Amino acid sequence: MSKFLDFFKKSRISKRISPDDSIAYQRYSSFKRLLTSNNRSLEIIADLENIIYQDKPITFPYALRKSEELISEVFTIVESLNSLAGAKYLELFDAAGRIGDIILAELKKKKKLDETSLVLELERLSKGNENDVGGKAANLAEVYNRVHLPVPLGFAITAYACRQFLEYNNLTELIDNKLEPLDVNDTEQLIAISEEIRSQIMKAKLSDELEKAILQAAYNLKEKTGRDFRLSVRSSATSEDSEASFAGQHATVLNVREENLIQAYMEVVSSTFSPRAIFYRRKRGYRDEDVIMSVACIMMIDAKVSGVIYTVDPNDSRNFVIMISSVWGLAIGAVEGSTTTDFYRIDKENREVESAEIVTKKTQLKPDSMSGIKEEPVAEELKDKSSLNPSQIDLLVDYALRLEKHYGYALDIEWAIDQNDKLFILQARPLKRSQKFSSVVIAAKAEKKQELSIADHPILLKGGASASEGTTAGLAYVIESDHTFHHIP
Repeated sequence: MSKFLDFFKKSRISKRISPDDSIAYQRYSSFKRLLTSNNRSLEIIADLENIIYQDKPITFPYALRKSEELISEVFTIVESLNSLAGAKYLELFDAAGRIGDIILAELKKKKKLDETSLVLELERLSKGNENDVGGKAANLAEVYNRVHLPVPLGFAITAYACRQFLEYNNLTELIDNKLEPLDVNDTEQLIAISEEIRSQIMKAKLSDELEKAILQAAYNLKEKTGRDFRLSVRSSATSEDSEASFAGQHATVLNVREENLIQAYMEVVSSTFSPRAIFYRRKRGYRDEDVIMSVACIMMIDAKVSGVIYTVDPNDSRNFVIMISSVWGLAIGAVEGSTTTDFYRIDKENREVESAEIVTKKTQLKPDSMSGIKEEPVAEELKDKSSLNPSQIDLLVDYALRLEKHYGYALDIEWAIDQNDKLFILQARPLKRSQKFSSVVIAAKAEKKQELSIADHPILLKGGASASEGTTAGLAYVIESDHTFHHIP
C-alpha cells in the first residue's frame, strides 16, 4: 500500500495548485478527476456486486485485480478532494490506506496448512482436524471418538501429503498457470485444461516417503482387521462438507485392493481438477488453492442394506420428522439420488414410523470379488420386501438423534448394515436445506396436503421428492459425458 501513499504525496497536491498555473483550471481538472474516479469506483463495485448477487463464477485473481483498481481510484478521489480543498483532508490518505491494506491482505492471504504427518489414523483425529484431513475424514473420526458410534476403521492421507505430492512433481506452478486465465464458461476450454492437469497428476510419482507412509498405514490396518483387505478410497478435501458441500464433485474409488491403493489415491487427488469441481469452486468463490485434497481410506463394508438419513425434512422447515432412504446392497444410487429407494418418515417425538414407501428393488450393487463394484439381481423374495426391519429403523433413529444432538444442527448421514447385521456410520455432514416452501404443496403436521387443481389434466407422473429447488428453467438435454457439455446450446 505504501506505493499508493508515495504516489499521492502532499507535494503532488501542492504542485497541482501552484500559483504559476490557472487556479480555476486546476480546480476544474481536480473536480473532473474526482468525478471520473468516483464513477469508475461505482462501476467496479457494481461489477463485483453483480457477480455476487447473480451467482456468477469468479476467480480470486480477478477479485484482487478489481480491488486494486478500486483502491487506486479511491486514492485519486482523495487526492482530487485535497486539491479542491487546499489539502484539508490529508487524513483520508491514511484511512484509505488502512482499509486497502485490510482488503488486499484478505485477498492475498494463503490458506494455512500445518506440517503434519503424511498419514493419520482415524483413531487419532476429531472434528478439530478438518484443516489437516478435510471434513469427511474429520467428521467420521468425530463420530467414532466423540460420539462413540461404530464406523469403519481407516486412515487419512493428509492435505499436507497432497501438497507435498504436487510440489514433489513440480505441479503446483503448472496448475496455477493453467487455471488462472481459465474462463469456466468456455466449456470446451474447461474440459481441455481439466484433462491436461489430471493427466499430469496421473503420470506423476509419489515420493518414497509418502508411498511408504501410505503402504505402512494400509499394512497396519490389515493387521488390525485380519481379513480380506478392501478399502473405500474417498475424497476428503479441505472445505468439503462445509457450507459449500462439494457433494459429488470429487471422486470415490470403492473396493480397492492393497496393490491398487496408490493408483486410487492419485485418481481421487486428480478429481480436484475435474471440470465440474473447477466450475463449482469458481461458482462458490473458492480459490483453487483453498481446496486441498486429503483422502480418507476406510474399510470397505460389504453391505446387506445401506442408505441415507436426514435428521429433518430438507424441504420443510419444521423439524418433526426423520427421513430414511434404504436399498439392498451398496447405496451408491441412494446417495447420488439416481435410484428409487425404500423411504421411511419417522416422527421425531415418539419415534414411530409415520409412513413407509416400499419400492420394487430388482438389482443391487455389491463389491466384486476382484475389485470395483458389480450389479447383481435381488433375490425374488426380497424384491418387494422392506429393506429395513423395525429394530433396524429404531437403531438408525437412535444414532441419528445422538449425532444431531452432538453436532447441534441437522445432518445428512450415510450408513450401512453389514452381512453380520452390524450398523456402521459412513459419513455425517451438514444437511443442505430449502429456504422456502413449495408453491404447489403446503403441508402441516396436523393437516392434509393441499394440492393445486389438476382435474382437467391427465396425471403423467406423481410423487417423488425434491432433489433441488433449481435456479432457472429450460429445455432438458441428455449429458452422456463431460465431453458433450459444449454441444449444449
